Amino acid sequence: MATIRLMSLQVAVFLVLLAPVTPPVSAQKPAAHCLDKCGNISIPYPFGIGADCARDEGFQLHCDRNESTPRLLTYQFKPPQQLVNLSLADGEARVLLKPETKCIVEERSADLPPPPTSYTFVNGSTTYRYSAKKNRLVALGCPNLGYIVDGSDNYVSGCMSACRPSLDSPLPAPCTGERCCQINIPPTLNFYVPRMYNFDNLSTVDAELRGSTTPCRHVFLVEQTWIETVYNDTKDFNRLELEAMPVVLEWAIRNVYNCSAGKRKTTDYACRSANSDCFNTTDNQGYRCRCYDGYEGNPYLDGGCKDIDECQRQKEYPCFGKCTNTQGNHTCVCPPGTSGNAKQENGCRPTD
Repeated sequence: MATIRLMSLQVAVFLVLLAPVTPPVSAQKPAAHCLDKCGNISIPYPFGIGADCARDEGFQLHCDRNESTPRLLTYQFKPPQQLVNLSLADGEARVLLKPETKCIVEERSADLPPPPTSYTFVNGSTTYRYSAKKNRLVALGCPNLGYIVDGSDNYVSGCMSACRPSLDSPLPAPCTGERCCQINIPPTLNFYVPRMYNFDNLSTVDAELRGSTTPCRHVFLVEQTWIETVYNDTKDFNRLELEAMPVVLEWAIRNVYNCSAGKRKTTDYACRSANSDCFNTTDNQGYRCRCYDGYEGNPYLDGGCKDIDECQRQKEYPCFGKCTNTQGNHTCVCPPGTSGNAKQENGCRPTD
């Protein structure tokens, strides 16, 4: 009998160890003391500065006030990196990331600054993904085969830039392979390591790829608009050091893959406002929330989506008749004695 009791106890302990551990419920609203700004950047929930101000660890931020201008930092990078923009409506954030740089070691370049250490990856983040739509992988300098690998050292994406013997020749378009190249990155990317092929021994390189060489080469992710509006093709490809580059991150609620799964976890469902709904992310790795049409505000907070008074916004909702606000909508009708389209200027005409 004692043996049976012992075996029963062992089975019970084994089942307890196998039982799933219920994770703590995410915070569903920020505490009263939580900051809503860091410098000039607003901090909308589910983000927050401090553990009890954010939905969970993935949305937790830090406001660094050690410099004259406060810096907003995310700990989803190691070490933490600076966010310069955060959008609730677009589901985007912008982070500044330092390029990976390699310089040719020669006597003439002995006084060049050492290559910076590059921290250009989200460490398996459950919150962020690099935007495949808005970012490009760029390689600068000549010759330069720049590429990125994943956590298993598998090739992900890359491109090759080379220079002609004369660096003064005009180019038809920026960053198309000469002096600079760019390429798309795959969706769902949340980790990468930048690499550059070693071209130090140029005698082994085909003549058409040797051309002119630059003392330093760089590889980095960057928002595509930087290539179109900031990149200077006559000098940036030949720089010794580059500033931190803006990179677009896409954030979402990613503890489940879609809205259906999120709604089943009622205590953890992120769309808290009664006047909000849920939509899946384009990469099918999470969901975000939005207010219903006719409402605005923060759908991640109870009561966060407020009715829009369209009658007070003539430019957005033109009405040249009698405007009446309703919950989530409005009416616009011609005054008595007239008929027509009250939403068009001079659209109401006297009734015969």
